[in-house]
Amino acid sequence: MAATGRTASFESAALAERVRDAAFVYAVAHADGDSLAAAGQLARACDALGTPYQVSLARSRSSARSRVASVAASDTALAVGVDAGEDAQPLDADGPSALAAYAVADRLAPEAADAELALAGAVSAGWTPQGDVLDAAAVSRRPGVGIPVADLADGLAHSTRLSGAFSGDEGMAGALLAELGLPAELDADAHRRLASRVALDVTDGAPASAADALARVLRPHVVDDGSFETIEGYADVLDAVARTAPGVGAAFALGRGDRADTLDAWRDAATSVHAALAAGEVKRYSGLVTVDAGDADPWLVARLARDFHGEEPAALATTDESAALATTDADARRVLAAAVGADNVGGRDDLASSTRLTDDLAETVRGEL
Repeated sequence: MAATGRTASFESAALAERVRDAAFVYAVAHADGDSLAAAGQLARACDALGTPYQVSLARSRSSARSRVASVAASDTALAVGVDAGEDAQPLDADGPSALAAYAVADRLAPEAADAELALAGAVSAGWTPQGDVLDAAAVSRRPGVGIPVADLADGLAHSTRLSGAFSGDEGMAGALLAELGLPAELDADAHRRLASRVALDVTDGAPASAADALARVLRPHVVDDGSFETIEGYADVLDAVARTAPGVGAAFALGRGDRADTLDAWRDAATSVHAALAAGEVKRYSGLVTVDAGDADPWLVARLARDFHGEEPAALATTDESAALATTDADARRVLAAAVGADNVGGRDDLASSTRLTDDLAETVRGEL
């Protein structure tokens, strides 16, 4: 495998040169929207350079390291949003990985750098859009709600960034829209009315954290002829498919996937998430709420449980095989690593997941918070 400098942290220029000189690039990225968008940027740059590459998504440190171990010694391995060991060069990201990868791609092949994809990936990680990348994507803002599709009932029902009476139910979402009597072509006033009605629905009886989560979806950023209706909606799709349909998500991030297939995967993920929250009892402890995620992805369930369903600063969602922890004031990765071992954990400070369970996981997590 190409020398990596092992403990060094590389800026975009150095990483760009490493990719430019590579005979083959293998990128392993964490299974989240930000890392997926970053890997997509790097792969698009490789495509433009004519450099062979492969992208895969991993959910834990051990999974990432085992994949890197299979890479040929003469090839270059890159790690995006995950610790893949000393044989993989990390993407240096003081902030969202998607923005760091965009900077690398812009150096390597400006025509391949996708500012819209970079913004969506960064927003999926909670970043507030700002800086030169907004100009590069020709972004503007409008009133309303940040969903990925033009069909409002579809977008509201399947958003994994909101949780209200309409969530998971297009009929309920359609009824809400009918009450508003919105015009066929939405103007600024119609968008504002919709946003106000949605805000009332998702904050009614919800914890204070719901207002912060809602703020990240209202007054969305839009791009003319964009991949999806809003950047916030694009971010929602990226995170959902990275978790539940990595093959579909990777193909789309690489610029080769089908939009309809990607949206179908997003809808499937959202349906299962909202069904889990509707069916599962949210249990409250001091500092933590827990919920059974059922067949849904716990990463998506934990985030919504923290933001809309719990009065505590952390939410733990579990399935029969995995778990995820969403936090507001504790390092989710550190907490889960202390409970199940660092090799079984992936994610970021405010949202992390584990591929291993223990009988006393909730109690251990509570002790670490």
